[in-house]
Amino acid sequence: MWSTGGWVQDKSGWWRPAAGGSGFAPTTFDPGTLSNASLSNGNLTATRSNTSTGGAQSISYKSAGKYYWEDVVGASHGSTDFVGIMAASYGYFQAINGNTGPGAGVWLGGGQIVNNGGTTGSFGGAVNAPGTVIRNAFDGGNGKFWQAINGGFWENNAAWDPATNTGGRTYPTAAMAPAVAFSQYGSPQVGDNITADYGATPFAYPVPSGFTAGWPA
Repeated sequence: MWSTGGWVQDKSGWWRPAAGGSGFAPTTFDPGTLSNASLSNGNLTATRSNTSTGGAQSISYKSAGKYYWEDVVGASHGSTDFVGIMAASYGYFQAINGNTGPGAGVWLGGGQIVNNGGTTGSFGGAVNAPGTVIRNAFDGGNGKFWQAINGGFWENNAAWDPATNTGGRTYPTAAMAPAVAFSQYGSPQVGDNITADYGATPFAYPVPSGFTAGWPA
């Protein structure tokens, strides 16, 4: 086993809390960033409160370091509901509408991979089923971002891997924070929700080599 912070990785690649480990302080969603949404579960679950565009962002912005975290879909019905990263200057409407700017993520309703306002690929269809895990890897030093769905390939490409800095999206230079945005498009429903795991609980999938297990506050 080897450890990062208060977590240890076993021989199968799974991350578990270290016995007696103090861990680190993971981030949460910031109540001050809420728009048409509410928070619960220790500010880790963002829930849509109406069918207008809205969302939530983390309290912690980073421009350096390598971090891994997971988001879990509870319910999603907006066609461009967004999970990813964005700068403080990038709004929720920009994220769900595909406006140019410092944001990168996935649109859950169709599985489109988006970056800087444009689509750069696809996960091959909708990724909004309840229980879907969106894996995220952020490399601030190289200005790269990768996502994967459940146990699938990073960026839906078998050759790409954040552990080796292969492939990925080069995002516009800015300090970024994890974020979710609820879309006004499609068939949005009050109560749609997404839960983030920023390292407070064990992850569903292995952390890429060289990345911190979680996004610190």
